This record gives sequence, structure tokens and C-alpha cells, in this order.
Amino acid sequence: MSSRKILDFAFIAAIVFGAATSPAARAQKSAPSSGANASEMKSETVPVTTPSKAAREDYELGLFHREDLLYIEDGMDFFRKAVKADPRFALGHATLAFFTADPAEEAQELALAKANISHAAPDEKLLIRWMMGTKNGELVPGIAAMNDLLAKYPKDKRLANMYAEWLLSEQQNYDYGAKILEKLLKNDPDYYPALNNLAYCYALGGRGELAPPLMERYVEALPGQPNPQDSYAEILRMLGDFPDALDHYRTSLRIAPTFFTSQVGIASTYALMGDEDRARFEYLKAMDMAKERTDRMDYRILWAMTYFRENRPGLARKAFEEVAADAHKQNLPIEEAESHRDPALFNPDFDGAMADLDAASAVLTDKLRILAGERDSELAKILQTRAYIAARAGNLDAAKNALDQLTLLAQTSRDNVVRNAYHSANGAVLFLQGDTSNAISELEEDSRNPLSLQLLANAQSKAGQTADSQKTLATLAAINDESVEMAFVVPPVRAALKSNSAPSAQTSSH
Repeated sequence: MSSRKILDFAFIAAIVFGAATSPAARAQKSAPSSGANASEMKSETVPVTTPSKAAREDYELGLFHREDLLYIEDGMDFFRKAVKADPRFALGHATLAFFTADPAEEAQELALAKANISHAAPDEKLLIRWMMGTKNGELVPGIAAMNDLLAKYPKDKRLANMYAEWLLSEQQNYDYGAKILEKLLKNDPDYYPALNNLAYCYALGGRGELAPPLMERYVEALPGQPNPQDSYAEILRMLGDFPDALDHYRTSLRIAPTFFTSQVGIASTYALMGDEDRARFEYLKAMDMAKERTDRMDYRILWAMTYFRENRPGLARKAFEEVAADAHKQNLPIEEAESHRDPALFNPDFDGAMADLDAASAVLTDKLRILAGERDSELAKILQTRAYIAARAGNLDAAKNALDQLTLLAQTSRDNVVRNAYHSANGAVLFLQGDTSNAISELEEDSRNPLSLQLLANAQSKAGQTADSQKTLATLAAINDESVEMAFVVPPVRAALKSNSAPSAQTSSH
């Protein structure tokens, strides 16, 4: 959720420095001015070490835009200005690396953060280590550092919100993220960034009915800002209310015409509604609006997927081949790998699907192009897809091969995406081996992924748990997101439920 629009500085100052009297201004107190009492800042927030007043101000403005208002591109620009003002500003480099989606910038800023960490205060170093750990695969010391920080700074709202946002967006750990945010909002019910993230935790974690009231409060707190409308739209889209979602996306764009995530939200809503021609038209508009090359490439992937959604596999495969080639030229390995992984699900030939996944894995072998943490996460998705396709084809050897690789990965990673993928693959193998009871237990560990849910429903049905199987299928049919897993699994399940025919994950389509 971002935009190229830069807010009027007087408005920013009114909120950041407390001159405004709106609920939003009263809620946002986690970014004290440079004139705030030093001991108060030390006791309540993680220190920020830089001798440059300009660097500090730009860093605070970056957090305000990126974290509070979700003007993501503007926030990134302020972080870049901060490290330019003070090239030895370690936390500035770490924050830029943490938030950027550009792999080249990410690697460069991580190196600079590491090189300059000696200039940071002790507690500031903990935050830097957590940020670096999320990228370089060193999650164990990184999470330990964050736990220490949360204990030392229980009143640092932005710190807790940042951690919860990472848990929900990068780790799919919606319950833990919600727990942190619920505690934060108990102490400050008007802290609007937490209202936003908690609604997403509920919607993505299977408690969607709790999200709309939070969105109402979020919109009320920031009535003239686009992101509350954008977030409300996305929540409504997740809940299947497409007309109201479109209304809120359009309201967001009326407030800020360059808020391009609302434009891509409109495109994805039409894609979920089955109007793929309109979706492609809207995705092209979003690509034109986006400034970051990674955003444009991500939207091209969604654009290409519309051809699979409308059962035009030839055009879809051609589109994905073009995206993969362009991603390679632009040195975007995650997008390149995904452009090979996504078509595998739709490949009717088992060997062809495995070849697609081989191509995706091959992208990740060049360790100079990708950081360890991101490599592990994408590799886990590839291996989970491999296990799922093998289960559909009844190929135990292929499923075991994927599980063996995921087992090694899970033994050295604390990444929740990796662990969920491991449980899913283990469930697939156990199901193929006829151990339905343990298969069910494993697949339930990955309870929001459409691939795992379809295998779970099949295992429950085979075990005679008809009511549980129907409940799982209903949960699966209610998913509305942009993922390729949803695009492949959910439409046939909905059609089967509508015709009272139980869909099976184990077919001969591969």
C-alpha cells in the first residue's frame, strides 16, 4: 500500500509534533521530535544514533510515511535521504535494507549496516541485528534480539507494530502477530497502525468477522488518508464482498490518485470476480503508476495469472516465460523463480510440472543474487508445490524427495514459511503412505494454504471424517486472495461444492 504522493509538510509536522487535535494526531506518539527529552526517549523508545539532524528527521519522516500512513515509496525515499545525510547511520541502512524490495539495494544496505554497526548504541544494535537476521537467514539470534527489545521497551508502539507486521506479512504467523497487537491496543486503543495490522491478522488467520469493526475505527482515525480505505477494501475483498471492496478502492484513489496499491486492488478484485479482461486492463494501469521495478514485476505476474484463471494456458505460459526472462535481465531472482513456480501448478503433465519447478529451483542456486532468508522462503514454496503435485499424481517418491529437502531446510531455519511447508509436505507423504491420522495432524499445521487445505480435506474424507472434510472445503472455498495457490485450487472446489460433488486432491491431472 503505497503512493508517490508526498504530504504537505505542515500536515506532517502537526501530527508528528503534536499540534493537531484529531484522533490520529493524538494516537501517533511513537515518533518524538528531535527536541524531546532524551531520557524520556531512552526509556520509551529504541535509541536512534546519528549526529546529523537531517538524517534523524528524514529517518523519522520515513517511519511516519512507511509505517504509519503506508505511503511506502515516500517512506523509502526518506530513508534514502537519511543515509545520504549520514553515510555512517547504521540503523538507517538496516531499516532501508529491511523494507526495500529491491535485491541490489537490499544487499548493499545490509553490508553498510554491518560495516557501521559499531557507531550504534547497544540497544540500537539489537534492532539492527533483528533486521539483518530477517534477511540473512540468522533468525534465531535476530528473534532473540527482538524479544530483548520488546522487554526493554514495552511502550515503544512502533517497535511492537513493526514486529507484528513482519510476523503477518513475511512469516504468516497471524496468531502471534495478533497477540502482540492486541496487547499494544489494550494500552493505546487509538494507535491506528496497529488497528490496520490487527485487522489483517484476523482476516488472514481465519477470524475475518473481527476485522471490519477495526477497519471502521481505522477509517475514523484517518478520514482524509487513502490507506484506511485501501485496507478496508482489501479486507472486504478477502471476505468476498467485491462490490464494496471496489467502492473503497475507488474512494482511496479519489483521496490520492497516485496511491497505486488501490489500483492493483481494483485489478485483483476483477480477477477474483472472473472478469479477466477488465483485470488485465486495470493491472496495466497499476504498472504504469508504480515506481519500483519490483512492484511492476509483481503486477506483471498477477497480470499473467489472469490467463490461467480464464483457462487459456497457452497465453498464460507465454506471458510467464516473458516475465521470467525479464526478471532475469533485471536481476530479480525471487520474481524469476516465481514465474517458473506458478505455471507448474497448471501444467497437466507431471514431468512438465517437475521441470517447471526444477527451473524455479535453479534460479536460487546462485547465492550471489539472493539473500539466504529470502532464498529459503522461496525454496520452501517450490518444494511444497512439488510435494502437492506429487500427491495429486500419487507419486510417493517425488513427494519424499521434496520432504527430504524440506526436512534439511527446516532443521536450520526458524522461518515460519519453511516450517509450514515442511508440515504440508510431511502430510502429503503420510497421506500417500496411508497414514491418514498423522497426515491430518501435519496438514492442520498449515491451515491457511489452499494446497494443504485441499490435501487435508481429502485425508479427512478418507478417514471417514465427513463433517470435518466439508468444513475444510468450506474454509477453502471462502479464500479470496491473489495467490497462485488460490487461483488453482479454489475455483474447482467451489464448483464441486455447488454441484454437491466432493473435490479430490488426488487426481490424474498430473
